[in-house]
Amino acid sequence: MNTFLQELSKKAAERWAAVLLGPGLLFVACVLVGRHQGFTHAFDLAHLRAYVRSVSTDKAYQEPAGLVMAASVVLFGAAVAGLAASSAGGLVERLWLPAGPSRWANLLVRWRVWRWNRREREYRTAETEAQRELVRNRLRGIDTPSRSGELRRLLLRRDAYSEREPDQPTWMAQRMAGATDRVAKRYRMDLAEIWPHIWCVADSQVRDDIQGVRDTLAGAGRTTAWGGGLLGVAAVTYWWPAAALGLVLLITGHRRGRAAVDTLVPLVESAVDLYLRETARRLGVLCPHTFSAAVADRVTRVLRVPASDT
Repeated sequence: MNTFLQELSKKAAERWAAVLLGPGLLFVACVLVGRHQGFTHAFDLAHLRAYVRSVSTDKAYQEPAGLVMAASVVLFGAAVAGLAASSAGGLVERLWLPAGPSRWANLLVRWRVWRWNRREREYRTAETEAQRELVRNRLRGIDTPSRSGELRRLLLRRDAYSEREPDQPTWMAQRMAGATDRVAKRYRMDLAEIWPHIWCVADSQVRDDIQGVRDTLAGAGRTTAWGGGLLGVAAVTYWWPAAALGLVLLITGHRRGRAAVDTLVPLVESAVDLYLRETARRLGVLCPHTFSAAVADRVTRVLRVPASDT
């Protein structure tokens, strides 16, 4: 047991160092360099070398006590920055996948509906023109060139944005809502209601796969948070390379977040397809052949039994 706890603590320390301390040290370095270089000497290596030389020759940092103090301050700053980025990463995830309606969410929904309607009109207009052209050419006895490729491209472009008229403020939230809609249509079950039970029944490999993607999403949120932090450093110190690096991290984090959600959705739906019948059986509802509407109603009644009736 002691060996197990030692290995667990070692892995936790390695994970903490990789996730928080490493990027935190880079952030502290950007703060120090940005504060000294500023806007005027953004890429002035001679100016930076002079600063490093002055610090290294300072007697206060040559003594063991001063060196330990400086290292402690840097490590402490990196740890604080890492913890702040971790918390901010959770906030980024809540912005990507908001829990409920709000004023900003409603504004984003209206904007997304406008964009979706524009793509929908493009597809419907092209479809109508293709049908009219087909009718005209048939009356004239002329072969009509196929426009299926163009129509498919416009349809995929619309569905890539949203398969239906958006009602969520972000693409990621809409993607998750699409999974909820498909589960409800296929099984007449509320995904949020049945998911905790499916998670308990699912195989460990399936849970590891889903948790791995979930960790990737959390990492994408932290990357985006680091990008926002570097933009803040650039705004305070006027060291514009920090802004460039921050923008790269923002874009990278957002793309990784979208990719993680795009992978998570089919994994969740597959888990529902594979383990919904077993979940019903564990809940005491017979499901001999297929998960029918009657089975779904019985499972829903079991899940919604008030606590006072149990």
